Parts: sequence; structure tokens; C-alpha cells
Amino acid sequence: MTFARRLRIISLLSFTLLVIVTGLLAWSSREVTLAEQNHVVADQIQATVFHRATMRDEYFLFAVERARQQWFALNDAATRLLAEGLPQLDGGAAEQILERSRHDLADSVQISKRLVEQVRRVSAADPAVAHHDEFASRLYSQIMLKDSALQQEAVNLQQLARDRFQHASKRMIYLTLLLVILMALVAILNAAFLNRVLHRRMAAIKRGVDVIAAGDLSRGIEVEGKDELAELARVFNSVTQKIRDYTQALHDSEKRYRMQLQELANIYTHTPVGLFVVDRDLRYLRLNEHLARINGKSICEHVGRRIDEVLPPELAARITESWRPVLERGECVLNVEVQGRTDPDDPAQHHWLASYQPLSSEGGEVSGVMGVVLDITERKRVEEMLAGVRQHLEEEVQQRTAKLQLINEHLTQEIEIRKKVEVELLAQQQKLQDMALDLAMAEERERDRIASELHDQVGQRLILAKIKLDGLASSVPGGDCENEAEAVGALVQQTIQDIRSLTFQLRPPLLASAGLEAALRWLGEELSVDFGLQAEFEDDGRDKTLPYEIRSTVFQAVRELMLNVVKHAGTLRCRVALSRCEQSLVIAVEDDGVGCGQEQDAAETRSGGFGLANVRQKIEHLGGNLTVINKKTGGTVATIEVPLSC
Repeated sequence: MTFARRLRIISLLSFTLLVIVTGLLAWSSREVTLAEQNHVVADQIQATVFHRATMRDEYFLFAVERARQQWFALNDAATRLLAEGLPQLDGGAAEQILERSRHDLADSVQISKRLVEQVRRVSAADPAVAHHDEFASRLYSQIMLKDSALQQEAVNLQQLARDRFQHASKRMIYLTLLLVILMALVAILNAAFLNRVLHRRMAAIKRGVDVIAAGDLSRGIEVEGKDELAELARVFNSVTQKIRDYTQALHDSEKRYRMQLQELANIYTHTPVGLFVVDRDLRYLRLNEHLARINGKSICEHVGRRIDEVLPPELAARITESWRPVLERGECVLNVEVQGRTDPDDPAQHHWLASYQPLSSEGGEVSGVMGVVLDITERKRVEEMLAGVRQHLEEEVQQRTAKLQLINEHLTQEIEIRKKVEVELLAQQQKLQDMALDLAMAEERERDRIASELHDQVGQRLILAKIKLDGLASSVPGGDCENEAEAVGALVQQTIQDIRSLTFQLRPPLLASAGLEAALRWLGEELSVDFGLQAEFEDDGRDKTLPYEIRSTVFQAVRELMLNVVKHAGTLRCRVALSRCEQSLVIAVEDDGVGCGQEQDAAETRSGGFGLANVRQKIEHLGGNLTVINKKTGGTVATIEVPLSC
């Protein structure tokens, strides 16, 4: 069996193994893809379920119509997701979870509709009071129970999808390792087999080659088997036989060589360049017809005569001088240009290109000169014409170069002008940044002024109005006027509360008195009461003194980030860390929710809210920066960095 056939069989087996394992990898890849799709759908279901719970609480606690619309829209979205289910679902556990989730969602939606109808039937001056009707509270409790069960089922469904994805990924890794191990094993076995066979056969070939190299052409290489090495041995033996035949053929070639010498003599005679041979006395021994025509004499007028007897004395002297290195030192003189007239009556100057080589005797001494002469008169004329054209072109190039230098000077001046304009633009840009910072500071001062006026003027006057209204209600006889007075008093009291809340948002008292750290802890307590957000605070304890305006801007930015956790993260837990890094204040707001994308920031900016884009702009006006990144394990880390010296 030949090596090629062995390799084909091994390649076929390897390819078959590769196809099988590749098929297994393709199947495992498909399983991983389906598991990943299930995981994504389960995440969407969980996010929708938790988000609708947030909208439900906002509607029931604050009577916000927008929250009701979003709540019912999320009900429809959750119903659609649960109806679609997971793609390529297998296993009874997932079907049971989906069925229970559909049932709980349907019950929750039905009770939600009854709750909305009950709230709308209850008449009250304050819409938020209607949500605390006894029957509405019972319905709300039932909805919370159903939603809690639904949330738990969504978590179970997500965990099931995650387990399937991890199982498929591990199977993919194991199959890949199996493929690598099998291919490595096949390669090792194949290499070991080929090494054993090739070593033995190559040793036999080397022995035969050594014998032939020693000069014994009568012996050959031992031929064993029918593979490529045996074929190589047969070919080598055939070459050896041919060498023996070629040795015999060399003797036959000697006769043909003599005939070829005669042919070379004919070529010497009829070649289109001048060829000649002279002895040490500078007498022509041999020349061809072409050189005779160049010199203007016949071959017979050259042979046996010296060069100065054939050519004019001036030309003969120049040629004899160029032959001196050849005759005295045996050097070759190549491509020597000779000019002159072979006929004194010819007015035209001729040019020749000559090469001279020494002619050695059997003893190694220089016995003469052998030369080649080529008439280059026409070429010289063309070169002279080209030299004139080249001179004209050089003058044109010099003129163009002068023009280009002038243009280059103009361009250099224009570049310098543009550089000055760029410097001025950068200065204007810096002024715009300074103006933006001043504008941000003015905005914070205006917030402080508005908060002061609301607290000191509007709030005090409303309190005075409330006192007078209570006095007026106590002096008026009972009846309808008393109810109206109580309603007006309640409205005034609610307005006072709203003004206090607005004042605290515009200018938290702790921000001015106790500092940024205490104000953020107070903000966490407020958000915990309003939205149930559980915030953990960390502080490195280092000094982080900032002007009040900058503190206020940073406070509003952190408030917006914590509200984003409540609105978009799908979780009610976050961590706020304050630290000092060299000359900068660093605040990190971290959550373990679903993460955020560019669509969320763009939607908040279009809606006119503070938004991440506006937060980033205000922080950059202070000379700082805001970065928002998604963690690999889920959730978001938003980092604010502001220089303490700003």
C-alpha cells in the first residue's frame, strides 16, 4: 500500500470523525441558541411583571392616570408574552409554570379592572383618597397576592431558562474538547506510524546512495515494497543507469564537438559585430568581415600587418593605449568608447564601443589580444539629440519648480492663518464652557431663591390663611358652610404640604447645613418612604467640601439616578458610594437590575425630563463627567466625578 493511499484512508477517517463531531457541535449550538432565546424571553416576562407592579402601586397610592394606563398596557404585554411562551419549550415544569402564571395574571387583571371601577365610583375631593376606600383596599390586597405569586413564577421561569442555557453551554464545551482530543490522538498515531516506516526505508536508501557516491555505479539501491519510497529507489537506480549511459555518450559527443567548432568559426566570420585577434606585436592574426568593413579594407589587407599600418596614426595610438592593460597585466577592458576616422577623407566622426580580453598561451602568458567592436555612431547621434531634449526638459522643470515654490509659500501663509483661526475658535469654545458653568451656577442660585420665597412668603401666607380659615369656620354656624370650610381647609393644608415638599426638593435644608453626604442619606429615606427603594450608603470619611451650588447640582443628579433605579432597573435596591479620588469627588450609584440602554436616555430627553443626557450635560458644565455602564452580572453602575476645586 502506498503512502498516498494510507494518507487518503487516514484523511477519510479523520474527515468522517470531523463530520460526526461537527454535527454534534451544530446540534449543541442549536440547543445553546434556543436556550439563550428562552432566557431572553424569560427576562422580558420578569421585567414586565415587576414593572407592572410598580405602575400598580403608583396608581393606587397617588391616583396618577398615566400610571393606570401604563399598568393596563403592561398587563396586555405580560398576557401576550405568557401566551407566546418560550420557543422550543421542553419539560413539564416550564409548562406548569407558564400555566400558573397565565392563571395568576388573568385573575390579577380581572381584579384590577374591578379596582379601577370601584375607584371611579367613589366620589371624593382628593382622587388619592378614593384609592383608600375599604373595598378598594381589599381588592388591592388581592391584586398584590396574585402579583406576588406571578412574580415568583416569573423568577422560577427565568431560573429554569438559565439552567437550560448553562447545561447547553457545558455540553458545547465538552464536545469541543472531545473534538480536539480525538484530532490530536489521530495526528499522534499517524505521525508515529509514518516515522517508523520512513526511518527504516530512508536508512536503506542512504546506504545505496553512499555506495554510488563512492563511485561504484554498478550497484543500485535495494527496492522494497510498492510505495513511494520504493518508487524513489527505482527512479534513483534508473538515474544511475542513465549516468552510465551518459558517460559512454560523452565519447560520442567529442566528435560532434569538433563539428560545432567549425560551426563557431562560421559564426565568427558572419557575426554582425567586429571580431579580431592580434599578437603581442600588435599584428592582426584573425578578424571577421564586419571589422574589415568598419576599417574600410579587406581581410587580406589586415592579416600580418600592425594596427598602425592599417589605421590612421592618431586612431591607432588611442587603440594601442587602451590595449596596454591587457598586454601588460592580463586585465579585461570592457565597453571602451573609441571615436575617430578610419578614412582621413571622411568628414564624419565615427564612434565605436569596444571590449578587449587577453589571449593566453598554454603557459598562461598573454600572447595577444582578442576584441569585439560595435559601431555606435547612429546611437551617439540619437543620444546627442536626446541630450538637447533633456536640457530643454530640465529648463521646463526649473520653471515649474519655481512656480510650485511660489504656490507653496502661499499655501504656507494660508495654513498659518488657519492655525490662528483655530486658536481663536478654541478660545471662544473655552469661553462658552465658562459661560455654561456660570449658567449652571445661576440656575442653582435661582432654585435657592425660589425655594426661599416659597418657604418664607407663600408658605407663611398659606399658613396664615389656614389659621384665619379655621377661625372663620369655628365662628360660622354648622351646616353646608361648615363642610365647605373644612374642604377648603383641607385643600389649603394639602397646598402647604405640596409647597414644603417642593421647597425640600429645590433646596434640601440638610444640603446647606449638614453637607452632601447627610442630604443624600435623607434622600434615600424619602425615596424609601415614597417608592420602597432600599438604598445602602458608603462613605470613605475623607473631606469633600464643595460650594453650595455645585453640591445642589450633584444632589439633583444623584436623585435622578436613584429615581432611574426605581423607574427602569426593575429592582428596589441600590448602593450609593461616596469617595474622594485625589482632587475629585466620585459618587457611584449601583443596582442589580436589568441594566439600561441608549433608548431610555433618549426617551427621557425627548420627554423633557431631567434625564441622563441632561445630568451628563450639567456635570460636564462643572468640569466633571458621568459614565453609565452595564455590569456583566446584570445591573448598572452610574459614576459621577466632579473636581473639588471647581
